[in-house]
This record gives sequence, structure tokens and C-alpha cells, in this order.
Amino acid sequence: MRRLILTLALFAAGPVWAEDWRGLSGEEIAGALTGRELTYENGAVQVFRESGATTYRVGAGLSEGRWRVEGDKYCSTWPPSAAWSCYALERERETGRLRFVGAGGDLTVGSYSGE
Repeated sequence: MRRLILTLALFAAGPVWAEDWRGLSGEEIAGALTGRELTYENGAVQVFRESGATTYRVGAGLSEGRWRVEGDKYCSTWPPSAAWSCYALERERETGRLRFVGAGGDLTVGSYSGE
């Protein structure tokens, strides 16, 4: 009986958690990132330029790469690699934070800098 109650409680809680984040379309991704700066939970800062250039700064380290939208995914490449990696982008309904979701389920959460 205890297992049934726990299963029902987890099932009931699932949809509420899922509704906190909403997946963005390609057009929404472009609008959310173009010309913006995000600060991630690890303190890193990323700038998304309209030209498709992007910079990622953590501590004294700086990386320069490229970004674009493919379908409903955010994609980036970071030299020296020429490979593009793509992520779904979601927005938290209450706070507006953005969450990048990798194919393997890895998550990176950021907020607009200065907001």
C-alpha cells in the first residue's frame, strides 16, 4: 500500500514540475539570445552576438565560438573543434531563466545578466 501511495504522489507531482519550464521554438530562441548576455549558475558569462559570434567567460578564461538556431534548437561550435552541438532551450515560467538541455539530458541554467 505504501508503494502505491508513493507512486501516486510521484505521478501527481510530475506534471507540475514539467510545467515550470516551457520549450522554445527556433524563433523564440533567436529572440531570447540575440544581443543578450547570460550568467550561468557556475558564474560564467556568455554573450550572444547578432553576427553569430559568442563569447564564454569564466574567471580569467575566455572562449570564442559561433552560435546559430537550427529548427527548434540552439547550436554552438567552439574552436578548435568544427563540430556543432545542439540543445533544446527552455524558459522557466516564473523567473524567465533559460535552460539548455543536451541530447543526453545534461542541463545548463542561466539568467539574463543584470536582471
